[in-house]
Amino acid sequence: MTPSTEDPMLARARELALAALFCALGITVPMLFHVVGLGRTFLPMHLPVLLAAIVLRPPMAVLVGMLTPWASMLLTGMPPLPIAVVMCVELSVLGGVVSGVRLTGAPVWLAVVAGIAARIGVTWVITTALAGYLKLPPAAVGFASVLAGTPGIVLQLVVGPAAALALLRRQPQSAPPG
Repeated sequence: MTPSTEDPMLARARELALAALFCALGITVPMLFHVVGLGRTFLPMHLPVLLAAIVLRPPMAVLVGMLTPWASMLLTGMPPLPIAVVMCVELSVLGGVVSGVRLTGAPVWLAVVAGIAARIGVTWVITTALAGYLKLPPAAVGFASVLAGTPGIVLQLVVGPAAALALLRRQPQSAPPG
């Protein structure tokens, strides 16, 4: 993370454009996964948010995580409303933690692991709370929710850092936060 030496307005415009691109990818990538029946298992909306968090500053990464599920729900109908609320929280945490850890100068892989761990923690808390409210066994529902996303977590751990390194190599030196 180097301080920006370019025009601040240009840097802000670049960051907004990247945020919009990652939001758009957060809508289209899940559509492609759902076409072949792999949507929920591989957590495809998480990938663009994860990549956004690696190259954007925390406030913008959180915004991408927050807006992407809502934009997708409004444009495609997925995720459905109750899931969109949960995903909004999950993806905001994922984006904020990954980007925040990157600001410390930590390696990409560590930021990705920290973000995924935080996102899993949030998923656990939300699903167990909802399960208790619905009179379901909270621990079983929380465990099932996290376990169902295991292939997606593995995909994020493999693809996230590899794609991020490619993105960071192509990014101008002064661009945040890379």
